[in-house]
Amino acid sequence: MAEDTQEKILEAADALFCELGFEAASTRLIAERSGVNKALIHYHFRNKDELFGAVLDRYYERLGGVLGTALGAEGSVRDRFVALIDAYVDFLRENQGFSHIVQREAAGGRHVERIASRMTPLLQSGVALLRATYPHAFPDDVGPAQVLLSFYGMVISTFTYAPVLAPLLGFDPLGEEALAARKAHLQLMVDLIVRELERPRKEGEAS
Repeated sequence: MAEDTQEKILEAADALFCELGFEAASTRLIAERSGVNKALIHYHFRNKDELFGAVLDRYYERLGGVLGTALGAEGSVRDRFVALIDAYVDFLRENQGFSHIVQREAAGGRHVERIASRMTPLLQSGVALLRATYPHAFPDDVGPAQVLLSFYGMVISTFTYAPVLAPLLGFDPLGEEALAARKAHLQLMVDLIVRELERPRKEGEAS
């Protein structure tokens, strides 16, 4: 019963943090949305910050599992990065509140450090894979992270700016066909970058 109550609170908080943002989503509104007594929220979570952290942690645990499976799969680095991007797109499609919550906080919220701490191991895994596979392709420590940041931007922007992109493009960027086309484009970007990383280089040539 306690687990059911906690799940109801988390689901309600998730929806309201997405719709209203952290500041506007009061524990009173969360209690009303979840159908529980406000006192139960403070029984399960000391305060709203802890509740917000629990919502974030739940997302990042799912995301870490999804991306970790893709990175750890068999196959070439190219195949694993295509799988990684596909998995990330699918995750964001199935958890659209996640990108809204994270982007709102990144734009000046009070939980930026928590978000950064959860994203750091994901970024580090990708950097380690690129550096181990292409040790001579990057002249400095920044290169692998730049590659990953470029793909992060190409994926997340579709979800973050979907309401703006829809009238500009004339179609729903989050529709099934549009996301399939987006995946195909991102696969092309992977192919171009992998081709560049695998190109033989002359001594002293930067990537």
